[in-house]
Amino acid sequence: MTVLQNIKNLASDSLIYGVAGIATRLMGVLLTPLYTRVYTPEDYGVFGVVNNAYSLIALLMILSLDNSTARWFYDSEEHEKRKRIISTWFWFYLILSALVGAFFFFSSNYWSQFVSYQPELAGQYIKILAVSLPVSVATVVATKVLRFEKRPKSTVVLTFLQALSLILFNVLFVLVLDWGLTGAFYAKLVAGLIMVPLSISYIKRWIGRFNLLDWTLLAKMIRYSLPFIPASISIWMINLSAIFFLNGKVSDNDLGLFQVAFTLASFGGLIVNSFQQAWSPFAFSIIHQENAKETYGKILLVYLMVVGSLTLLISLFSLEALMIIATPSYYGAAKIASILVFSGMFAGLTNIADLGSAISKKTAPLGMVYSFSAFLLIGLNILLIPEFGVIGAAVAVCFSQLVSPVFAFYFSQKVYPIPYDFIRAGVFVVLIFLMGYLGFYFSEPLSVFLSIGVKALAFIVFAALAIGLFNREFLLARNLILKRFKG
Repeated sequence: MTVLQNIKNLASDSLIYGVAGIATRLMGVLLTPLYTRVYTPEDYGVFGVVNNAYSLIALLMILSLDNSTARWFYDSEEHEKRKRIISTWFWFYLILSALVGAFFFFSSNYWSQFVSYQPELAGQYIKILAVSLPVSVATVVATKVLRFEKRPKSTVVLTFLQALSLILFNVLFVLVLDWGLTGAFYAKLVAGLIMVPLSISYIKRWIGRFNLLDWTLLAKMIRYSLPFIPASISIWMINLSAIFFLNGKVSDNDLGLFQVAFTLASFGGLIVNSFQQAWSPFAFSIIHQENAKETYGKILLVYLMVVGSLTLLISLFSLEALMIIATPSYYGAAKIASILVFSGMFAGLTNIADLGSAISKKTAPLGMVYSFSAFLLIGLNILLIPEFGVIGAAVAVCFSQLVSPVFAFYFSQKVYPIPYDFIRAGVFVVLIFLMGYLGFYFSEPLSVFLSIGVKALAFIVFAALAIGLFNREFLLARNLILKRFKG
């Protein structure tokens, strides 16, 4: 298969994965104006603290075994071997999540004291989320397995229905029944329960009885995944932990603005998330092709061209987006979001950067890379937040996320060299930052309409320079689109 065909297949899978994401984001955007009228910025702050803590616990429960499962899954074509691999992960993940969920359920009052705003209600939120931990296992595994099988359409159906049910129950519990933040957490639990039967139906051919849990295989998979655990923690810290460093250091209003800014910035992660879902199964599936390395090298530039352009667009027009979806009390989140959106682009780069280590099964250096990024984030938060508040936290997040792909590329190239064009990639990243800064600097003191004009001009200049820099990749993308429509 040619490099062009490989890139086309990856783009096609990413596009399919993106359909559910687009629909989910659009529904979220439609609900945001309602939620910003129900919740105060302080409420958003509480939601961010509790929900982000849940995200960390849920992430740790996976133990990065999804990476191990993917790697072992492609080592064999035999159904029974693959069934044992997936069953081992499923049963271990379910047992661990149930135990951890029980622990947090019965110790909820202790953890609630760390929430500064309305701690008396936080215990109830924690209990609801504790029950949600084991409930989510089947859906998490099903989503991953469908990706391993390269069934993007089924993955889209599952994730779309999950998002739709979550949104519908949010409308019911929060807007109709007026349960406040409690309703948001109950919506997560009930939506998760509804998804269990459908998730099981997708993976029942892969899930055997409990005796298929192979402890010897599990030990090997854990050894492989260990370096990815600090990587997962680091990614969580870089993306979600800032609100914990801000808790108690800034006002509850600023804490809520940061959470809203993170939500807005996550729209930029739409294409990144679609790419991430398609990337690992695609990359592992072409390992044995003669032109695999050439394909990997080209994808770096194509990724930057697409994701970098979207990132800059969201960064420039973050204030205008808030004017559409939120009330004036949230407009202060615009500058924060314009910085945070870059972290998503760097997260996708990290997936590309650690490919060489994953293919060679030499993942130990990655643990050091991501641990360093996490410690760097802690240091930057301690240094910047007292002086610059939420802006300092946003800068710390982006810089820490940038460090991960830089060092991951360095170590991966040693064990599995790939012909990346780092010079053009680096120039393009600098160009994104430069045009983003100039667009904001010259538009900030202007009226709304003049500001939009200046930002649009900045993006047009950027696009012209980008086409000149990525001329070959631009022509490649154009030809793919033209062939798609002609076909």
